[in-house]
Amino acid sequence: MKRILLIFLTLAFTLSLSACSENTAGETTVIATVEPAAAPAQTVAARDGVYTVTNTKELIAAIGPDREIRLAEGTYDFSSADSYAQPTENPYCFWQETYDGFELVVQDVKNLTITGAGKNHVVLSAVPRYAQVLRLQNCENVSLTGFTAGHTKEPGYCVGGVLYLDGCADISIRDLGLYGCGVTGVYAQGCTNVSVANSDIYECSYNGVQVVNCLGVNVTNCRIYDLGKGEWEAGEVFSLDSSSDITISGCEISDNLTCTLVRSTGTDLVTLKNNVFRGNEVKSSAFGTFGSFVTLDGNTFEDCLIYRWFEDGCGAVDPEGNLITEDVMNGLIPAETVPDGPKTSVTVTNADEFLEAIAPNTEIVIDAEVIDFSTAAEYGGGPKKYYRWEDRFDGPGLVITGVNNLTIRSKDGKTGNHTINAVPRYANVLTFSGCKGIVLSGFTAGHTEEPGECMGGVLCFQNSEGISVDNCGLFGCGILGVQAENCTDITLRKCDIYECSYGGVQMVNVTGVTIEKCTFRDLGGNNLMFDGCSDVVADGEPLNGQYYNGR
Repeated sequence: MKRILLIFLTLAFTLSLSACSENTAGETTVIATVEPAAAPAQTVAARDGVYTVTNTKELIAAIGPDREIRLAEGTYDFSSADSYAQPTENPYCFWQETYDGFELVVQDVKNLTITGAGKNHVVLSAVPRYAQVLRLQNCENVSLTGFTAGHTKEPGYCVGGVLYLDGCADISIRDLGLYGCGVTGVYAQGCTNVSVANSDIYECSYNGVQVVNCLGVNVTNCRIYDLGKGEWEAGEVFSLDSSSDITISGCEISDNLTCTLVRSTGTDLVTLKNNVFRGNEVKSSAFGTFGSFVTLDGNTFEDCLIYRWFEDGCGAVDPEGNLITEDVMNGLIPAETVPDGPKTSVTVTNADEFLEAIAPNTEIVIDAEVIDFSTAAEYGGGPKKYYRWEDRFDGPGLVITGVNNLTIRSKDGKTGNHTINAVPRYANVLTFSGCKGIVLSGFTAGHTEEPGECMGGVLCFQNSEGISVDNCGLFGCGILGVQAENCTDITLRKCDIYECSYGGVQMVNVTGVTIEKCTFRDLGGNNLMFDGCSDVVADGEPLNGQYYNGR
């Protein structure tokens, strides 16, 4: 479903990319390059091979082999450099054009150290969203330490990453802060012997570390957090492709919203050792290890929401080579005992009371004409134990996570008397992720009825099981009444689904669907849409798992 929503949300954005293309590694196609002059400009005096610089002009001039560059405190915005988009007068760096600006490329340098006064005191930044903040090309024995790097933090999308290593050897990245907006913290392609240590990688939109065709990469004692906390989840924390000898050890990987923790394709000798995974929500599977299995040794998982551990055909082994199964991994997370049993009933009259009541083994009884989540005191705030806010283009949507045995119903069962509203047009009204045993009954839900188009749906279920939606009104503006992905056992009974712009019900990879006595009216598309589903029955009629109709 996410992919379908993306079609609407990013149509204009995609059209704007017709002038440039992006390969699967995130590298933008070059439109033009500004070739360097033949000789460097010596604007900074060296003392014992050490160049101390205070601005971008001095930094660019100082780049070269067999030297150390020390960065004084401050911000070095490459977009404000005197030579930006012009010849640098330094044969070791040049400006390479991207879709919306230029990125600095350091090339053919050996034995270079760039040291900042600390990641809290020195920032390297770039304005263009398609540019890498710093790109090293065909460099050898380069050390980067003691600064923070990222795109300027004005709102907007990024397609460029932070550090990009292309065809480099013996690269040391230490004590850095690498942040989004930027799709990837560290990207390495065709490199050997890359070390990333004691660094923070955070707020990147797609992944933390991406490795392609590399030999010997070590990520040690790093903190990687808050990936995928924008409008959509990250792809993975670690992306490893066609590489060998990768070690990730002693890292804290926390509070990420991602499809996968580690995805490896055609990569061998991958070891994850003594890492702590804390508070991550994984929307697909934790490990997608296509080819050689990864080795898991001494890792811990705390308060993670993981639907399943391994993609089909994937797996892991322990240090002795013994296969680690799904059941073994399930025993690694301390289980919170949430037995199905009597529910605590809580009557709510406003959004704040509704949010406070979200918990396992709970019945939330709505005694209000309208519950409008945008009126909540902590609307769009930090995540809570059982829910979070998912940022969308025009505002946050409520996502209930990891809850078992929860009922949400109206006090009198009359759908016309009780409505749950969402104001943002790009947010779903209610999303359930990683939940089990959910009952929704006797209320109406939809976006506020002011004129305008919607890109969000009404009810959304992800990686959940045991869902019952009974006697509910689900209306637009909202593109779909009910959408579900990677779920099992969903029943829709006596629901009225109307005025949704894309269709009524859409489900992808769902097993066990029952639809009884529902009405569909004034929809902008098909009533029922199924893709990759099984055991689907509508009003007693078995349906094919690939099914679309205009019922």
